[in-house]
Amino acid sequence: MIVSNLTTQNSLQLQQCAREERKGARRSVNFAGGLVFASIALMYGIQIVLNLVLQLNGALGGSNSILLEYLSSCISYLFLALIPIAYALAGREPADQLLPFQKPQTVGLTNGDLLLLGAVGMALTLASNYPTELVRMLQQAFGFSGNIPDMPLNHSIGTQVFYLIYGTVIPPLVEEILFRGVVIGCLQRWGDWFAIVTSALLFGLYHGNVGQFVFATLVGLIFGYLRIRTQSLLPGMVLHMLNNGFATLGTVITQNFGSHVSNIYFLTYFTVFYGAAALLIVFRLFTKGTKSFANLKIPYRRMASTLAARVRGLVTSFGGIAMLAYGAILSVIVLVRS
Repeated sequence: MIVSNLTTQNSLQLQQCAREERKGARRSVNFAGGLVFASIALMYGIQIVLNLVLQLNGALGGSNSILLEYLSSCISYLFLALIPIAYALAGREPADQLLPFQKPQTVGLTNGDLLLLGAVGMALTLASNYPTELVRMLQQAFGFSGNIPDMPLNHSIGTQVFYLIYGTVIPPLVEEILFRGVVIGCLQRWGDWFAIVTSALLFGLYHGNVGQFVFATLVGLIFGYLRIRTQSLLPGMVLHMLNNGFATLGTVITQNFGSHVSNIYFLTYFTVFYGAAALLIVFRLFTKGTKSFANLKIPYRRMASTLAARVRGLVTSFGGIAMLAYGAILSVIVLVRS
């Protein structure tokens, strides 16, 4: 009888803990979703104001109109990080939890570990293009173009330079600060993988179209894992810049030299990163054995509730629903326009 009562009591306590975790996770998702939504609104608001100023001054009708559009976009994109940085500096939570930049040695990683994580992370990021391409093919099967919206590009050197800056430098910096920095920092209390998965889904919804939702969600999982395991935003920023940089450079090469040259370029750098990842994995296996990979795992944290139950906050909180609506509405608009 005593054993039975203890078992019942433990079961009730476990259920109570699970309820508290679900409630806490929902509140965190509500805040994180609201933070992302507010940041997006601020970015678009600044862009509208800047474009209106340019239009009123007759600047958008001239020969430098595309260049000025890029300048406007670059400036407004920086405002995406304003609210999360302000929140991190407000001191409600430790700044190093929201914007961490730990050295590898302080979290038990060697330079070799970091090199392996970077190479494999980049290879997986490139591999995320394949399911994205599958989605594009499915869209085309239903009569849509499947094209992903992009900024205009011409043969002007100034425009191409701003195109590279806009694609390579600014998004990785501000998006990593927002999604892998403050968003994961706000969610991490309710589980590392909960924070990784939820931030990745918010990152996918933020892009506002079906193709990029798939790609951004997958790379969000990769960058989120790197952020948690390394306790630093730097690895994700570097991989994000590499991915965007190679992609935007490929577009510039296509613009200037044609698709044949760009296809060779894409094949070359895909092969280099896949080869580097494979070689580093094989080298580690032969030199350190399979047990050495255990150091790369995220430490296990036992939770009373399931991961799915906590992620459900995306559809049961105002902030989560706002982001779902934003992502769905923009995706429909992009599909219709294509």
